[in-house]
Amino acid sequence: MMLFTLLAVIAAPVMALSGQATTTRYYDGQEGACGCGTSSSSAFSWQLGGSGFYTAAGSQALFGDGTWCGSGCGKCYQLTSTGSAPSGQGTGGDAGQSITVMVTNLCPNQGNAQWCPNVGGTNQYGFEYHFDIMAQSEVFGDNPIVNFEEVTCPGAASSDFGQCQCASM
Repeated sequence: MMLFTLLAVIAAPVMALSGQATTTRYYDGQEGACGCGTSSSSAFSWQLGGSGFYTAAGSQALFGDGTWCGSGCGKCYQLTSTGSAPSGQGTGGDAGQSITVMVTNLCPNQGNAQWCPNVGGTNQYGFEYHFDIMAQSEVFGDNPIVNFEEVTCPGAASSDFGQCQCASM
């Protein structure tokens, strides 16, 4: 019986992270906390949405422990707009629109508590998770609340992430 229980635990699938999150956007062109890119080099070929994929700074619960090379570095998520935004923080955009992002940076709580909660906490709008999307302009709405789920990274994203300092850790 003990062996059967052990095998059942080992065979249990790992659940992908999913839920609801707030979003914002930033653009600085700097190297992120996953060691991807530099201010003097160009962004990943797919980073700014040219192929429908983006990078994002994730709140601590998405990024993982620490402030450099968190366990969430290189993970991809599909974000689908709910069509609404936190009260007074945008228009939300069209419900149902989706994009894929890869976490390549940290949105730390310190200095960003309005949006980026500590692990186990919520931001000012009551959400445990936040994606700060790297984009020069609106991506799919103005600060939409999104439904998100972890997905397999597209080939170009996985290949580009291999160039990041944290990819080998």
